[in-house]
Amino acid sequence: MTERHELRWGGLAGLAFVVLALLGRFLPGNPPTVDESATAITAWLTDNRAMILTSALMWAAAAGLVIWFASAFAEAMRERDERTDVHLALLAGSVLVGGAIFVNAALTAATAYGIDGRDAGLTTMLYEATAVMTTMIGFAATLPLAAAGIGVLRTRMMPNWLGYLALLAAVVSFAGAFGVFATSGAWVAGGFLMTGIPLLVSAVWIACAGGYMIREHLPEVTAGEGVVPQI
Repeated sequence: MTERHELRWGGLAGLAFVVLALLGRFLPGNPPTVDESATAITAWLTDNRAMILTSALMWAAAAGLVIWFASAFAEAMRERDERTDVHLALLAGSVLVGGAIFVNAALTAATAYGIDGRDAGLTTMLYEATAVMTTMIGFAATLPLAAAGIGVLRTRMMPNWLGYLALLAAVVSFAGAFGVFATSGAWVAGGFLMTGIPLLVSAVWIACAGGYMIREHLPEVTAGEGVVPQI
């Protein structure tokens, strides 16, 4: 059984992920969209180079934290329902998302790191790559979010509204990934509508779930005729 401190640390990892992810997203300011000129993109990267590199480090750290959070969440789910593989879908999906976040953070850092003296066309290509990858992460996030929502509703380990919120976050993330088809306008890949909104909805769910894990407000696990204290 998951020890109390393990569940709490998992919840704290989730809250830390939310803080770092939001700082990483908003610290550099409002980035230009991929449909803006190469001059505007290069100027923004040059002016905000230090903040972008700092943001990339925050995202790299957040990548590990989201896997930690999901691992603790999946273990608590497994203890309450060993008959399904939903907890494995949550764990595998979180590894996929965490890996994608880390790779995207490294690519973003590389884009800003060598901005001085680089051809504007190459910079634009790298910038577009990070925008597309950021958008595609929403597609990957659909799996762990949907698994978490289904798991909550099946096990009753948290209030039903948290299960429905996770499913809502999954739907929003899935829809946001279709920004890869837009080349301009509000729906463009990497724009706030297609990446920022899914991040905010997912962050709200992780913060709420992490809070329950820290406070240990999960139901008791029954074992035969006895009752095992909730973790």
